[in-house]
Amino acid sequence: MSSAEAAARLERDGPNLLPAKPPTPLWRRVAGQLRDPLIVVLLAAAALTAITGDWTDMAVILLVIVVNTSVGVAQEVRADRAITALSELTAPVARVVRDGAQREVPAAEVVPGDLLVLAEGDIIPADARLGEAAALLVDESALTGESVPVDKSPGDEVASGTVVVRGRGRAEVSATGLASAAGRIAALMVTGSGLTPLQRRLAGVGRLLAGVTVFLCVVVGALGLVRGQPVELMVVTAISLVVAAVPESLPAVVTLSLALGARRMAARHALVRRLHAVETLGSVTILATDKTGTLTEGRMVVRRLWTPTAQATLTGTGYGPDGRLDGDAPPEAFTDLLTAAVLCNDARLLPGDEGEEWRALGDPTEAALLAAAAKLGLDRRDLHQRSPRLAERPFDSARKRMSTLHRMPGGGARVICKGAPEVLLHAPVLADDPALLARAAEQAEDLARQGYRVLAVAHAGLASVPETAPEQGLSLLGLIAILDPPRQAASGTVAACRRAGIRPVLITGDHPGTARAIATELGILGPGDAIVDCRALTGPGPRTAP
Repeated sequence: MSSAEAAARLERDGPNLLPAKPPTPLWRRVAGQLRDPLIVVLLAAAALTAITGDWTDMAVILLVIVVNTSVGVAQEVRADRAITALSELTAPVARVVRDGAQREVPAAEVVPGDLLVLAEGDIIPADARLGEAAALLVDESALTGESVPVDKSPGDEVASGTVVVRGRGRAEVSATGLASAAGRIAALMVTGSGLTPLQRRLAGVGRLLAGVTVFLCVVVGALGLVRGQPVELMVVTAISLVVAAVPESLPAVVTLSLALGARRMAARHALVRRLHAVETLGSVTILATDKTGTLTEGRMVVRRLWTPTAQATLTGTGYGPDGRLDGDAPPEAFTDLLTAAVLCNDARLLPGDEGEEWRALGDPTEAALLAAAAKLGLDRRDLHQRSPRLAERPFDSARKRMSTLHRMPGGGARVICKGAPEVLLHAPVLADDPALLARAAEQAEDLARQGYRVLAVAHAGLASVPETAPEQGLSLLGLIAILDPPRQAASGTVAACRRAGIRPVLITGDHPGTARAIATELGILGPGDAIVDCRALTGPGPRTAP
């Protein structure tokens, strides 16, 4: 596409942005606070006291109104500024091909028809269809909640907001802005604000108070006139009755209470835009939550290791090297397994700055393998220097495995293959005893039922160095079980919700087995509870997943 054509399409279709809500003028914020029914009653009382000349009472009532309005407006402005600051933390760019050359442009200037150049670590700026893909793996957890990256092939769609974790590719943009996947999700989130339960109750109190006050004023005024009292005296008496009946402090007490609640929530990193939402949270009976990154850490971690002669559990969180091996077997029993997992691996781990956690560059699953090896003292750089890679066959969805060929320090070569157990644990890939393969397959199925993602690792030594990595006649080294573990505070939070009468519900696009395991561990899923397949809610058939 030429730059001129891109400019024309940008003019026609608009920028690749989700339309931001225009800033609310200060006068509109103030007017919103003054529309509160109790505030309206206070304004009426202030006007009536002005008529009677009681300037002190009028000043007190107006002071209450000013304080109440100021607190509400200040909370809204503070929350909006914080949200704006969060949205401006990143200024994404995209690599596109224009005028026959690759160039970087602001993501907002990407238009339908642009050819995106995708590489590891890129945030995809718009919906697009892949024309080229080389070992391309995309993290779609932001859209689906699935913590395992998805393998992409030419012809597949990629969505805006997802992240390339491995490989490279080129894709033609099909939708931008509100027409993209992120835009459609944003449109679903645009709802009317409505009144909170507290606002409805306060409005009811205001109407009731106004009605009763007017009725009493009429009755008192009529009785006074019947008894021959002067009209001026009865008007002043009625106004005084109105002022006395109005609870001037109630709006201020309510607003200050909600403001204190919002402050306490802000201390726990929960931002409240509207003060009355604080009270609404106290009325929640069902809490629907995502899994990946919310209840879980959002990072893959190796938890179980299995070899034909030993098995153990690994501790630790995140991608750091801190953790230990729990089990009867010594660490040496798993050295060959994890060494192979490190060599047949394209990810890297980057130490964070002081006080920050380690970061993964590449496939999160492969990063978890590096972290597990580091816990046993195995260094990625050292292993690759001693056994440099000579050839590779990248992972793809058809073969469900990855193979690499390495030169050995003592001569010869070594081929390593890792992939899905249902693929590797069958001849002719492996040449092991059928009984061993059957035992490994049973173990892999058991781990999968517990919610783990299981990888099988196999290898073979070669006397000479072939041109490619052969995938036949290998020997099984073992199985590695990987999990996106629950956050440490998640189970306590779920228990606190239940004690408060709130029913937590897990909503995820993950595998039912994984969802069941996480929900059971956290206490969300109890005896007799079922997993509902949302796809069945819109059509015939069973409504629960196995």
